[in-house]
Amino acid sequence: MAFIAPKPPQQALDAMHSTFLDLSRNRAFRTPALRNATGPLQLTEPQQVFTLGLSDLVAGKGLDAARPTGWRYLVQEGDNVLASAETVAGPRGEQVFSAFNESRFVDSSAKAMRAVGESPEVAQGGFELRLLNVPGLYVQALWFHETQGKGDLLQPLAPSPVETPGDRPAPAAVLLKELAAKARVPMEAADRTGG
Repeated sequence: MAFIAPKPPQQALDAMHSTFLDLSRNRAFRTPALRNATGPLQLTEPQQVFTLGLSDLVAGKGLDAARPTGWRYLVQEGDNVLASAETVAGPRGEQVFSAFNESRFVDSSAKAMRAVGESPEVAQGGFELRLLNVPGLYVQALWFHETQGKGDLLQPLAPSPVETPGDRPAPAAVLLKELAAKARVPMEAADRTGG
């Protein structure tokens, strides 16, 4: 399955590659899977990361309100995805290396990206791969941004508190509706307690 490859800004590439190459060359990774890797490691599948807040969900603003916050790459040893590597915007807006991550979201991302080739909607092409993060609900989803205006798709990544099935992409409106309903609970609680 080939996605339209997003082009990370040079600053994000530089931040990622300098840290990754230094740690890789010296085998100085601190996360277990990367530290124990014996073969060559490579950065693959760049994805722009977007964050969507609870108030935007409750207001029904949709994906247009998602703010770009960084870039994520998958780190592979051969065909095995071991981790993700991420950059974020620094204090002056510049992209800086953030972290390596070996969470279940990484494994879920790799499995979803392999399986998505079987989805007729995505197999037709024209999708840019992105990552949507909704930290207030502990939700991450692969975001298949449709570049020809036919409609974006979202696929929630495990572990996820949503009912929308995570085994295939769904129309963005379906998952956003569910997320908006879930976002109302903490927003209403904050309103009641003044928090």
